[in-house]
Amino acid sequence: MATKSKAVDNGKITEGRNVHYVAYNNRHLASIITGSEEPETEVVDLAVFTNMRNVNGDKSGGVQFHWGIKHDEETKAPGTWHWIER
Repeated sequence: MATKSKAVDNGKITEGRNVHYVAYNNRHLASIITGSEEPETEVVDLAVFTNMRNVNGDKSGGVQFHWGIKHDEETKAPGTWHWIER
């Protein structure tokens, strides 16, 4: 029988919670959970805040929206989300 993760057991997956999204360059970016159709699966939709340099080297920020992002507290693989480290 599969066990539920700590994140689900504590009922923490709710809209508006702050988490980290792992970008494909392994940067952990500030994000907000914007939705989760099935919280028990730990798959969420995120608004991801970027803070990077553009092609001219100037600092540039923005917001990206990502849907269907899987939770990964163990390896924190690129393209996943996890709770912010304390």
